[in-house]
Amino acid sequence: MSASWALLITCEHGGNAVPGDYSPLFADWGEVLASHRGFDLGALATARVLARAVAAPLLAATVSRLLVDLNRSVGHPRLFSGVTKGLPHAARQTILAAHYHPHREAVARLAAEGLAAGKTVLHIASHSFTPRLNGVTRHCDVGFLYDPGRAAEKTFCGRWLRELACLDGDLILRRNYPYRGVSDGLATALRRRFGERYLGVELEVNQRFALGGEETLTSVSDHIADALVRALGRKTVCR
Repeated sequence: MSASWALLITCEHGGNAVPGDYSPLFADWGEVLASHRGFDLGALATARVLARAVAAPLLAATVSRLLVDLNRSVGHPRLFSGVTKGLPHAARQTILAAHYHPHREAVARLAAEGLAAGKTVLHIASHSFTPRLNGVTRHCDVGFLYDPGRAAEKTFCGRWLRELACLDGDLILRRNYPYRGVSDGLATALRRRFGERYLGVELEVNQRFALGGEETLTSVSDHIADALVRALGRKTVCR
């Protein structure tokens, strides 16, 4: 990779904060807010490690996805949760204006600036997933989500995955798992908006690392970040 790339790290589900005006709505949702339904446990910590490692800007949101999901498009049935989807239209628009649009527009603005500077944008969105969902264990430690129809994304994710495998051969690494890289999301929307010079990669880290404690999460995050640096060509490639 060369200096012609502009890097951008984001985290759409970095916390489970509920703005004060909406606290009464969530009075009985404490356990859900603290679960994977409320936020992506560990994703913000990983995003910070990545951003430091590659000296990239980090745009992170800490409002709970139960208020509004910043990784869903307007009109998506899960944009609002069961807590907020029943609010009047004007109230939902207020939530979008205060919490949804500012994050999405800030990410798009940085991507546009990189493209305007003649660079190719590499946007990495940091997410995490629960180890078990609906009684099914997810056999993956780190997933790389991308559009397999876009050669540059496929090539880069393959390089990043290989470097991580070299650094930690015990990790279970998968492509487009536990979700499809072309599903509705911020990266998918920006691909349509910006074309081939925009690369959108969603990183999915198993929450078992965050549940294992700060040291465990830091260790895997450091490996992921080191592998990213290597994939960018900034260190000797793993042999």
